Amino acid sequence: MSSPSTATAPSPIMQSGRPLVSIIITNYNYGRYLRAAIDSALAQTYPQVEVIVVDDGSTDGSREIIEAYGKRVIPIIKLNGGHGSALNAGFAASRGEIVMFLDADDELTVQAAARVVEAWRPGVAKAQFQLEMVDNRGKPLGRRVPPFNGFIPNGDIRDRIVRFGEYPSSPSSGNAYARAALTRLMPLDEAIWFAAAEKPLVFLTPFFGDVVSICAPLGRYRIHEDNDSRLKGRHLEALHRRLSAVFFVPETICAVAAAKGIELDPRVLGSTSRRIKLRMASIRLDPKTHPIAGDTRLKLLVKGIRASIREPDLAVKVRASQLIWFVVMAVGPMSVVSRLAAPGR
Repeated sequence: MSSPSTATAPSPIMQSGRPLVSIIITNYNYGRYLRAAIDSALAQTYPQVEVIVVDDGSTDGSREIIEAYGKRVIPIIKLNGGHGSALNAGFAASRGEIVMFLDADDELTVQAAARVVEAWRPGVAKAQFQLEMVDNRGKPLGRRVPPFNGFIPNGDIRDRIVRFGEYPSSPSSGNAYARAALTRLMPLDEAIWFAAAEKPLVFLTPFFGDVVSICAPLGRYRIHEDNDSRLKGRHLEALHRRLSAVFFVPETICAVAAAKGIELDPRVLGSTSRRIKLRMASIRLDPKTHPIAGDTRLKLLVKGIRASIREPDLAVKVRASQLIWFVVMAVGPMSVVSRLAAPGR
């Protein structure tokens, strides 16, 4: 089997006044989790759903798992081309007016598609919802992502992104997109977006319509040794990879945005508290190998305080906690720093 042509995307389908929802599962060597992801997509209570499973050249038996589902799913078995390539292939094969990308190590609750459609309205470009964090066996960890304990974006949030370089958003599996918005951004440049390919979609779709946030866990976000969600294992190496990889560099997002007629300032995108936290953790854990020239603890402390004060709509406790984190990370003893910089912080 090979990937269908991406030359012409199928037209969206609407049946009985209800939009078709495409759930696109992207997989690379996650065979041990793949069945749970597919089963969760097939178990949706919403009746108008198509399930597309893209295998990006796995070598772990994932193909046999996908083939066992027969006609219940639309299979795309392709050579390894990276995350962007997998998203492109799945989107090209989809027909839905609403499109959800599900990572193969995550799951959806049975009500996910129904809740998204219920919250949908004309002019929406993206709906997002919380994910319950679970371990590699599916055991709940007692946390949700994003926590939504501060600002909850709804409506037109373009000005916020331009001014502050971010907005509270869900990981890849916690988003549903309007096909019309995705068509403005896809196909993705596969040379750039070989990993983290959801980033331009999450970040730029709000420029093509409203955002709706659903404050309920409609999926499960799996934390395990093979992903970077908690930067487990080689923590410092993972930090450096995030900071230096081209798809995490603000200039990359700005270049993609500019090609779509969206003007963004890389200085704003690079000064968000989330990115400064990564830089502070990196420079404290090992300043000799820190990948960003010119950074010092003092500079990052000042930037972190400014970002924490500047970012809007944070709950008072969250803002205070963030300020304390930057101060302790900058001047605290390594015994404390190591705990604060640990995965999941």
